[in-house]
Amino acid sequence: MENDTAWQNELARRARIYEDIEAGGRFEGTMSALDYASVAALTLVLVVAFGFWGA
Repeated sequence: MENDTAWQNELARRARIYEDIEAGGRFEGTMSALDYASVAALTLVLVVAFGFWGA
């Protein structure tokens, strides 16, 4: 019973944090278009480099 109360408090705390983030419009850790383009470019460079290395 005590464990359930602690878990309910933890869930309420997490819900408040997510509501605060959503209300403030801050989404730390989200990727922008530049991030996705960088990941795609790095992937392409690695595929080409390993292609030449293995050839």
